[in-house]
Amino acid sequence: MNKNNHEKNRISLKAPAKINLFLEVLGKRDDGYHEIETVMQEIDLVDNLWFEEIQEGVKLKCENGNIPLDENNLVCKATNLIMKECGIKKGVLINLEKKIPVGAGLGGGSSDAAATLKALNSLWKIGLNDIELMEFAAKLGSDIPFFINGKTSLCSGRGEKILPVEVKSRLNYLVIFPNIKISTITIYKNLKIDLTKKRKDVSFLLNALKYSNVTTIGKLLYNRLEKVIFKLYPDLLHIKSSLACFNFCGLSISGSGSAFFGLCNNRNQAETIKKKIELSGTGNVFIVTNVITP
Repeated sequence: MNKNNHEKNRISLKAPAKINLFLEVLGKRDDGYHEIETVMQEIDLVDNLWFEEIQEGVKLKCENGNIPLDENNLVCKATNLIMKECGIKKGVLINLEKKIPVGAGLGGGSSDAAATLKALNSLWKIGLNDIELMEFAAKLGSDIPFFINGKTSLCSGRGEKILPVEVKSRLNYLVIFPNIKISTITIYKNLKIDLTKKRKDVSFLLNALKYSNVTTIGKLLYNRLEKVIFKLYPDLLHIKSSLACFNFCGLSISGSGSAFFGLCNNRNQAETIKKKIELSGTGNVFIVTNVITP
């Protein structure tokens, strides 16, 4: 999926979005983060990044006016980190084309950061292996290590512990972004963990993914954050209710929201439902598939 294009001192890379097929919060950690267990899956909705070596400095360009072009952007943070840690004395011009909605729970910023680490490692022939890239990624954010190898993984800890999950079949989804931006920090700040509540067991979903049983996978989609998301953003609960009539195999919200994803039986069903949702004006709708294990 991530295709490198070398030409002199230039390189381009795609940064895929992700969805959370399962997300359970196990507790609050001493470091302030939450202990989670989540199944993340890359999908073929992607941002595009182009990197060109320059003499000095870090310059980020993006036509989307809502995207910060300084240290507030994870792309710049990733670039500065790798330059500092690896003693790079050169500069880089980065062009970012945003396709993944921002504040949607689809991991666009994290994926951009991971793509940046991989691209600069290649551009400057630094020679970091995947484990070292994941260590760099973990310094930048919880979701970022996943995107170093991507595909489908069971992620634990604060998200930085990665266990690949083999998924050989292509799954068809609709991603619906209702144009509501949500801060991940806000959701977790408002999360109240009830330790008496029975935790969901991820093993059933992992088994369903192994056999690519779409009906069973759909029934086992789960996100512990839904309750707090809907409490803070009641409009999203209404949207989920309206989407329930479309006969998805399963419907859930990704990460800390606000994007929903519906699992479909096949591409034809996805295309049919997409047209209906677009007529309702619910938001931006994308037909996507997972990035499969070769």
